[in-house]
Amino acid sequence: MVGVLIGMKLRVLRHSIGGSRAAGMVMGGLAGLVLAVGTIVVAGTEIASPQISADLLAALFAVWLFGWMLGPVYTGGGDESVRPEHFSLLPINPRKLAFGLLGTAFVGVAPIISLIAFCALAVYATGHGVAGFTVALVAIPLQLVLVVALSRLMIGVLGVAVRSRVGAILAALVNASMNVILNQSWVLVWAAVQLDLLNYGFPPAFSTAVHWLPSGWGMAAVEAAGRGDWLVVAAALLGICAVIGAALLVWSVLLVRRTTTKPLHWVPQGSGAEGGLLDRVGSRGATGAVAAKELRTWSRDLMRTHLLWFAIFFGLLYTLVPLLIDWYGMLPWAGVLVVVMAAATSANLFGLDGTSLWLNLVTPGTERAEVRGRQAAWLLRVAPIAIVFTVAGTVVGGEGWTWPWALSILAAVLGGGAGLIALVSVYMLVPVTEPNKRSGNPLEAGNIFGQVIMMLLLVVLTAIPAAGVAYLGDRFDLPVVSWLAVAVGVGTGVWLAVWFGRLAHHRLAAKGPELLSLMRSGGTVTPGSSDDATLSVGRPKAKLPPGKQALVVFLWVFCWIPLFPQGLVPLWLIFNDSETKLWFLALHLQDPWRIPVAVAFTVLGIAMMWWGTAIQNRHDKAEREKQNAPEDNGHDRDLESVH
Repeated sequence: MVGVLIGMKLRVLRHSIGGSRAAGMVMGGLAGLVLAVGTIVVAGTEIASPQISADLLAALFAVWLFGWMLGPVYTGGGDESVRPEHFSLLPINPRKLAFGLLGTAFVGVAPIISLIAFCALAVYATGHGVAGFTVALVAIPLQLVLVVALSRLMIGVLGVAVRSRVGAILAALVNASMNVILNQSWVLVWAAVQLDLLNYGFPPAFSTAVHWLPSGWGMAAVEAAGRGDWLVVAAALLGICAVIGAALLVWSVLLVRRTTTKPLHWVPQGSGAEGGLLDRVGSRGATGAVAAKELRTWSRDLMRTHLLWFAIFFGLLYTLVPLLIDWYGMLPWAGVLVVVMAAATSANLFGLDGTSLWLNLVTPGTERAEVRGRQAAWLLRVAPIAIVFTVAGTVVGGEGWTWPWALSILAAVLGGGAGLIALVSVYMLVPVTEPNKRSGNPLEAGNIFGQVIMMLLLVVLTAIPAAGVAYLGDRFDLPVVSWLAVAVGVGTGVWLAVWFGRLAHHRLAAKGPELLSLMRSGGTVTPGSSDDATLSVGRPKAKLPPGKQALVVFLWVFCWIPLFPQGLVPLWLIFNDSETKLWFLALHLQDPWRIPVAVAFTVLGIAMMWWGTAIQNRHDKAEREKQNAPEDNGHDRDLESVH
């Protein structure tokens, strides 16, 4: 059975890998290979004392273990090319199915990369004699099976847990934590430098923990073999086998639950009670009815629940991580970060509802209420949390000058975000699986990566007027002007929400059928005529070759590093005469090079974004010219035959 399932996965991959998925595999494979080689280098290089080097290698093995376990949460449920639901109607023993699906997990780039990384154990074993090296050859494949089995177990837990509201929130916490770690890794590096870990070593509790984790049992077996303690060797290797067996056993039970139960939906208290809060909101005309419907949807739709709580956890954790180096300066911006991320993950509102848009199309004149009600519901969900985070963060970590900055920017991004989620949702709709056909996994939110990236930039741009006024007030020491920025933020926020909302409901009224067709077809609808430039909705993007697709992904993923952390943030610190340097390269230089280097990084980030867009647009234009060329030639031949 294992061979049959592996063959199935190979065929699925052969017919499905292409475009962005192929580019993602290439990018992920290269990044993983760099990390794997780095792990081997750490095992074979004496960068510190033997004890500290062993602790560092054990910590790296723990990172690989948790990467495999948390990776499915981060990537939306993991790679399930062969899903358990495919076999729910077949009389297959769950344990046999689990063993077969485990075999399919070894097909792919990630297991190969991990096997290379675990070869670091053989390099480490060279210092423990022939016996240690022999044991390492046995422990390496066991470690690979261990991490894959625990990853499958995590996917099983995820597939059952996220079918409830609590599970969706916990998945959002894990997902946000991993994103914060990736974005704020400089804090951990800075803390390691400040603590001088390579000279003084890790804290004893940390050292003990990384060695006692299952990822460290292979090292324990190698060390025990080097000193001839074969009882410990047997205990360590058998312990790995026991964990693998337990993971498979629990996974088989979870497979039964996953394929025989339906998602559980949480109903908010009072949502259906007569006279409740939502009923009072719904009684406020057509807009109020839409707002009440949206608020109920935000509580009942697991995907929306996950996305909202992801934004909340991301904003909170992003500002708490710098406390590790005793820097409180990011706390006032927790609310702003929540709003920015909530807007970025909410910009596909109509897409998340699926083809229910037909209800609006058969009731003309409801477009305005539909858009305004969605905006109001989003503000009611996000604004209270953002305000509390902003006020609390400014009280704890802010100073006198921080208040007008934080309040003005918060007001601006709240209004700008409310307007942009409506505008982008009708101009850049991303088709998503119908709500009644989803698997229960709220992480399957569709291909919204490009939409999220663009929204992050647009929402930040809405804060420029308010931030500019606040900067002028601080620059010329005019408190009245600084507090005037709050009024500017409120004004621009209200204006953007109203203006963008008006554009959105006009667009919805004009292009509603095209949007519905796009959602029903999954993005394969083409305009009726090639010269109708207004029907951009529904025209699919031409698929880029794998090389160009990988380049576009690279440009969009990494453009934010030169633009913000190395460009705009250092410029802001320079203009405010800040003494902070941290990891900002320009701030470690001497004048007159600081400003030119920061400006160069900013220009580089903007250029990367421009090229990431231009490559796709040029490829689309070239493909359209190729498609039109045969038609033109045929038309010319027809004219010649007539003459």
